[in-house]
Amino acid sequence: MAEREVEVLKRARENFVRKRRELAEQMIPSGAAAAHFAPVFAALQAAIEAIDRAIKDEEGLPADYASTAPQPEEMSSAATESSNVVDVDFDSA
Repeated sequence: MAEREVEVLKRARENFVRKRRELAEQMIPSGAAAAHFAPVFAALQAAIEAIDRAIKDEEGLPADYASTAPQPEEMSSAATESSNVVDVDFDSA
């Protein structure tokens, strides 16, 4: 298990839970714009659930998993010839 990575994710989760709780407090008063806050609340909840999945994933990984960056492979001539990158000028002037 990658303990450091799990701990980082848990701290990030705590921050999102704190923000969710603060937002919920703002939605309580009558006349509060709950509909205005709903998308942000849903996004926070989705982030928390994503972090929960990431924690579960990290807990199942070996300690040295993805500990080093892969070495860049040499680009083949076919890869450079078949590029879909387009030069676009966004300046309308």
